[in-house]
Amino acid sequence: MKSDKRITAIVKKGLHSDYLKIFIMNFMIAMLSFALLMIRGNGIFTLSNDFNEQQIPFHMLANNSLKNGGFLWNWSIDLGSSFVGALGFYVLGSPFAWISFLFPAKYYPFLVGWLYMMKYAAAGTLAYGYIKRFTSKKYAALGAVLYAFSGFQCVNLIFHHFHDAVAFFPLLLIGYEKLAKEGKKGILAFAVFVNALVNYYFFIQEVIFLILYFLCREGIHLWKKRKLIGSCFAEGILGVGMAGIVFIPSVLFTMQNPRITRLLPVDHWIYSGNRDFLQIIRTLLFPGELMCSQSCIKEYDWTSWSAYLPMIGLSLVLCYILKNWKNWLGRILLIGIVATGIPLINSAFGMFSDTNYHRWLYMLILLMSLASAIVMENRKDYPIKKVSFLLFLFMCFITIGSFWWSENKFQLIYQPKVFLVWSITGIMGVLLTCLITFGIMKERSYFFCMCCAVISFSIFTTGYTAELYHRISTQTSQQYYSRIMAFQDFTLPDDRYRLDSSDNTLLMTASLPGTGSFTSMVNASIYDFYEALGTSRPVFTPETPEGTRELLGGKYYVSTEIEEGTRYLQKVSSSDKDYYLYEYDLAVPIGSAYNMYMTSSDFLQLPNEIRPAAMLKCIIVSDDEEYKVSAVLQKYDPHREGEITTEKIEKYVQERNREASETLEKSTGGFACTISADKKKYAFFSVPFDKGYKAYVNGKKVEILNTNGMMAIPLENGLNEIKFVYINYDLITGLISTIVFFVLWIVYKRGGRLRSVKGEEN
Repeated sequence: MKSDKRITAIVKKGLHSDYLKIFIMNFMIAMLSFALLMIRGNGIFTLSNDFNEQQIPFHMLANNSLKNGGFLWNWSIDLGSSFVGALGFYVLGSPFAWISFLFPAKYYPFLVGWLYMMKYAAAGTLAYGYIKRFTSKKYAALGAVLYAFSGFQCVNLIFHHFHDAVAFFPLLLIGYEKLAKEGKKGILAFAVFVNALVNYYFFIQEVIFLILYFLCREGIHLWKKRKLIGSCFAEGILGVGMAGIVFIPSVLFTMQNPRITRLLPVDHWIYSGNRDFLQIIRTLLFPGELMCSQSCIKEYDWTSWSAYLPMIGLSLVLCYILKNWKNWLGRILLIGIVATGIPLINSAFGMFSDTNYHRWLYMLILLMSLASAIVMENRKDYPIKKVSFLLFLFMCFITIGSFWWSENKFQLIYQPKVFLVWSITGIMGVLLTCLITFGIMKERSYFFCMCCAVISFSIFTTGYTAELYHRISTQTSQQYYSRIMAFQDFTLPDDRYRLDSSDNTLLMTASLPGTGSFTSMVNASIYDFYEALGTSRPVFTPETPEGTRELLGGKYYVSTEIEEGTRYLQKVSSSDKDYYLYEYDLAVPIGSAYNMYMTSSDFLQLPNEIRPAAMLKCIIVSDDEEYKVSAVLQKYDPHREGEITTEKIEKYVQERNREASETLEKSTGGFACTISADKKKYAFFSVPFDKGYKAYVNGKKVEILNTNGMMAIPLENGLNEIKFVYINYDLITGLISTIVFFVLWIVYKRGGRLRSVKGEEN
C-alpha cells in the first residue's frame, strides 16, 4: 500500500511539474513548425541533402542490424565497417534513436518528425532547468524557447543528430552548478555520461567550453578552487567511463580518420574578406540560412554558422553586456562573440581542425538565452530602447546596402526573395522587441506579448527553414518513401559480389552490400585504399579509375531504364518508377587467389589510372613485409609479364576468377569462404583491413596482411576452407568500462550523501 501511494504521489507530482509544462509547450511549438510538411507528406517527414541521404538510412540500418544481432561488423556501411565505430557518432548514443528501435525500421520516416519534436522539447526543458537558477520561472521558460528554437537549430535541421547534443548540453551546466554552488556530488558525472554517450564529438567541444565557463564563473585563482577542480575532474572521469560502451570504440575508431589530423592553415587564422565579415554580422543578427543554399554572401556554408535568437536576435544580449561586461556571464558572452569572428579561436573548440566548423555555438546560445531572460525580467534596468534603435538602423543599412554592393561591387545576393524574408524577419524582430518593451507597461501583459511574439517567430523561422530545405529535394516525401520501400525487395543472386553503388538510400535502408557510401564514418583502411589509388575520400566515395569496380566485386547495378539486349535479374516498383537489377560481365568476387606481388614503392610509381589494374594483377605489400610473401609469390617484372594497362583488365579479371571464392557466407562476426588453389598462393579480399579480424585457413590461424587497406592471407595447395572472425575489442573494453564506472559512480554518490549527512549532524 505504501509503495502504491508513493507511486501515485510521484505521478501526481510529475503531472503538475513545471518541467512537464515546458516540455509540452516546446513540443507544441515544434509540432506547429513541422505540421505543414508532415500533413503534405501524409505523416512522412523528409527534408533534403544529408537528412534524406544519411540520417534516415543510418537509423533504418541500425534498427535492422541490432534486431538481427549485427552489432559487430556491418556489410552495408561502404565496403564493410565496424558497426559501433561507424554509427556511434550518428545514431547509437541517442535515446531518441532507441525509442525508434521499438518500431519496425520501415516506419522510421513516419516517426522522425515526432522524434524531432521530442528533441526540441527536451532542449527547451533542460535549458529551463538551467536558466531558472538565475531568473524567475516564467522568464526561464521564455529563455528556454529562445535556446530550443535558435538559428543554430534551424540551419542544422538536416543534421538530425546535432539536435541530441543541443538537447542534453544544459545538463552539463546544471551538473556543474549543483556541484560548485550546492556541493551535490554525482549529478555532473551523470551529465557527462549522458553527453559523452549521446555524441562524443560534441562532448569534446562541450568540455572545452566547460573549461571556459569554469574560468569565467570562478575566476583565474585556480589554487583556491583546487578542491572543486579535483571534484570536476573526478566526476568527468566517472562520466566518460560510464559512457565507455559507445564512447571508447567510437573515439578510437574516429581517431584513425585522416580528416581529424589536418590543422587550420596559418593563412586562415583570421578573416580578411568582406564576405566573411558580413557573414559574421548575419550570423549574430539575422535568422540562419540553409547551409546548402544560402540567399546571400555565400552560396553555401556547411559550418553551422548561426547564433540567432528568435525575434530578439542580439539586442538583449548586447544590453546585458553593456551593463554587466565585468561579471562572469558578461565576460563569457564577450569571449564567445569574439571567438565567433576569429577563426583561430573558433577552431579551438574543434581541436584546431581545418574544417573550422561553428558547431559549438549552441553552447554560447544557451548563455545568450540566459542573458536575454535576465534582461526581459529586469527590462527597466537596461538600455533596451537605445540598443534596439541602433541595431534597427544598422540592420536596415546592411540589408539595403547589400543590394547596392551587389550591383556595383560583387554578387552578394543569390536569392533576393529569401534574402528579403530573412532580413525583414530580423529587422522586425528587433523593432517588435523594442515596441513591446516600451509600449506595454503592465508586467503580465508584457510577458504575455513577449511570449506570444517569441513563439510566433520560433514557429516561423523553424517552419520556413524546414520548408526551404524540403523545396531543394527533387522528390516528395511520398516518392522518397515509396522508393526506399521498393528497394527492400531487392536481393542479390550471389553473396560473393556487391552492388556497384554508393547510394545510402538503396544500400543501407535495404541492408545491401555496396561498393561505396555517403558517410565520413568508415574504417580508416578505406581511406588508405583510395589514397593508394591516387585519390581522396572525403565524406563520399570518389570517382575512381577503370578497374576499381571489378576489383571490389561490384557485379550488380540498379537502373531505371530497360536496357536493350540485356536481361534484367529483378524488377521492383515504387509509386512513380520501376527499378531493374542488372549485372556486369566482369567482376572479381570477394576473395581470389594471386601468384604475383608488387611492393608498395613500385606500386606508387605507377600512374593513378592503372593502379586498380595493378591490384587486379598483383598483391600489393609494403616494402618491409616483402619477405613474408617472396617465398610464395612471384615478384612482378614488367619485362617478363608485360606492362600493366587498362586494356588488360578483362584478362586480369579472368585470371582472378579461375581461383576465386566458390562460396561466401557473411555474418556480423566475419565471413567464411572456400578457395581452391593449384599451389601455395595468397588470397586478396576486398574487405577493409581491421585489427579486430582474425583469419583461419583449414582451421589454422594465419597472419592477415594489409594490402592497400584491404586484406590478404596465405593459401595452401588444394582446397582452402577460410574463416575470418571479427571481434570489436574496443567495444569489449567500452562495455567493461561502463560496468566498472557505473559501480564506482554509485559508490561515489553514496559516499557524498553520507558525508553530507554527517556534516548536518555535526
